[in-house]
Amino acid sequence: MENSKLLNSLRSALFFSFTMLEKIVEICPGELWNKKVSGFVFWQQLIHTLAGMYGWLREEEPESIPFLEFNGKKIYPEFESEPEILLTKTDVTECFNRTKEAVEKWFAGKDDDWLISPCKINTGITNFDITEGQIRHIMYHVGHLEAIFRENGIKTGEYLE
Repeated sequence: MENSKLLNSLRSALFFSFTMLEKIVEICPGELWNKKVSGFVFWQQLIHTLAGMYGWLREEEPESIPFLEFNGKKIYPEFESEPEILLTKTDVTECFNRTKEAVEKWFAGKDDDWLISPCKINTGITNFDITEGQIRHIMYHVGHLEAIFRENGIKTGEYLE
């Protein structure tokens, strides 16, 4: 589409940020993965970020709130309680894949005019606002998770290579 420079820029920024989260999953050592750090289980913060993306970057209200349960156990992506089950990296990667599919649909066939249109699930804000807000949310959590890595002597920023 000719009228998609801004959309393409936002899409690139969002997926670059998403890739940073994927790299954090990859390099997180096992001893940190299920550890409670900064008040929450490490992987729970990743699920929180994905749930926001999956829930907001949609044309319609989700039939159910994503990632509330896994194998029938509550995982509390909004940090309201301790998870009832510990997720593996494979489990979280499955959530990444589902989220990535939803985000691809969010951008599919759209243009810059769509960005300034009211968001269908919250008409008080635009599709641009939703997209940009999720980029900020992802980057907040990338920074937070990197701080946890640094506190545990783990090299960060490898996704920049």
